[in-house]
Amino acid sequence: MRVALVQNSPKFGKKEENIHRLFSLIDQEKADVYVLPELSYTGYQFVSKKEVEELSDSLDSKAIRQFKDKAIELGSVIIFGFAERTEEGFYNSSLAVLPDGKTVLYRKSHLFYKEKLYFLPGTTGFSVFTYKDMRIGLAICFDWFFPESFRTLALLGADLIAHCSNLVMPYCQQADFAQALVNRVYIATANRTGTEFREEESLTFTGESVLVSPRGEYLLRGPEEGEAILVCDIDPALARDKKINPYNDVFKERRPAFYTLLGKT
Repeated sequence: MRVALVQNSPKFGKKEENIHRLFSLIDQEKADVYVLPELSYTGYQFVSKKEVEELSDSLDSKAIRQFKDKAIELGSVIIFGFAERTEEGFYNSSLAVLPDGKTVLYRKSHLFYKEKLYFLPGTTGFSVFTYKDMRIGLAICFDWFFPESFRTLALLGADLIAHCSNLVMPYCQQADFAQALVNRVYIATANRTGTEFREEESLTFTGESVLVSPRGEYLLRGPEEGEAILVCDIDPALARDKKINPYNDVFKERRPAFYTLLGKT
């Protein structure tokens, strides 16, 4: 199974231009699954609810249809982050669009920093879908900081965690090593690059998109600066083998009855 990480530097608010650029990057390499960053075609640093309303998309919007058409054209899965508009409000979401036109939606469970001013906490919870022979789970950026996120996806049977990100802290790419190793899964963190300066606050994104194997191997690592598409073949069977030696299967040996505090999991 061939996986691609797409690392871009979107211009804030330039939706069509950013989508066109993402598709140009995608067209450079053939893959079964493309993983794109969080809020991949709007930019990240919203400063008002009005901006979110103007730049967000419902699931039947023109922008979402463009991604569906691209997935059908390529015969591949495209997973991307976007600002989702619903009747109840706005979510920081990711969407997997499959080449048969079906979609899988995830809404970010753990909001970071000023996202809390504009987005609702996610309501979907974590889930896994199957494409060809691979089971894929979705996560977004700050979810990584909570070990329960990736562990839940692994327990649900994920072979690959598609982690759409706009990282500004320098830790995630290193932490992916431990998360991939202890959960015995592939982690694909697609991050953006560039700096956004809005209303006297500057955010610089760390780039360095990574794909880490269940053995903790860095199969792909992008540049800290600049756009890129990186591709690698992975074997889902490796993520299904939870043994670290003939005596230890790290999932079968879990003891959830002891993983409680004051009766709470």
